[in-house]
Amino acid sequence: MKRYLAALTAALCLLILAACSRNAAHTAANGDDLPAVIPTEAASAETDAAFDEPSLRTEIEPSDSELVCVTDYIPDLYVELRYAGTDNFTGRRIYDFSDAWLRYGTVKKLHLVQSALREQGFSLKIWDAFRPGAAQFKLWEACPDARYVADPYSGHSTHSSGSTLDLTIVAQDGTPLPMPTDFDEFSLLADRDYGDVPAEAARSAQILEDAMTAAGFVPYAGEWWHFSDADAYPYEDLENLPFPLNRQTIFEPDCELFLPLLAAPDGGTEILLQIPADASFPVLGWADGFARIEWQGQQGYVPTASIKVRN
Repeated sequence: MKRYLAALTAALCLLILAACSRNAAHTAANGDDLPAVIPTEAASAETDAAFDEPSLRTEIEPSDSELVCVTDYIPDLYVELRYAGTDNFTGRRIYDFSDAWLRYGTVKKLHLVQSALREQGFSLKIWDAFRPGAAQFKLWEACPDARYVADPYSGHSTHSSGSTLDLTIVAQDGTPLPMPTDFDEFSLLADRDYGDVPAEAARSAQILEDAMTAAGFVPYAGEWWHFSDADAYPYEDLENLPFPLNRQTIFEPDCELFLPLLAAPDGGTEILLQIPADASFPVLGWADGFARIEWQGQQGYVPTASIKVRN
């Protein structure tokens, strides 16, 4: 971690005490060459353009360790979180959200994969991404076999670090392709020895594996769908996220007067503006005790302890 825990704790306390200050300090912020952080309801073929188009909004590029919603940056891939419904090996809903979240550094690599596959007429489809620690215990209860489910009592799943994902490839229109098995099949057919599956399925799995490894992902030998970012991230900063991870959730300040919007996720940075207590806004990312939000076209950071879900 880049900050000592004690310093972060002290900074958070000072921010929360200052959250209802009447004095605003207004500072202009410059835009960066970033994709517009706009929720996307339908798949789009303009992903590359989205990374280059100028925006009228004042945006902040996240650090590589920030947890972000994947479709904010790769809007044309497909997301079907299996643990957000009952179509999984447990037969029950594990997640209370349906959006895929990953570290920003991991998303940048995934964007390279999607671009390469798009040129071949394919698209990625995510089945699982960031997994809250509490969800790992539910999966272990359903299948206490370390070959297929990480034992939360002896460590943590790399999914809980926000840098591992389960995914497949589909046609650009979303049509499924032949693959070795379905998601979470606990058999030898799911491993990366593609010699025991039909040739077309083996070819599809190899295309996915080649694209992912070329972009900096490490495949898990026992599951053709499972890949981890070669750059490791800790899980402790994401261990106790206090809010639901649905991208459309709206938040509001948890204060009586004003909430300072900060230029960076730390306690000593400049204040961009003051957000009134009756404002509402989405959360675009989570960064070690801070939330990146957008209010009136301005992005910035607020302590997670100073916001709440709007009723």
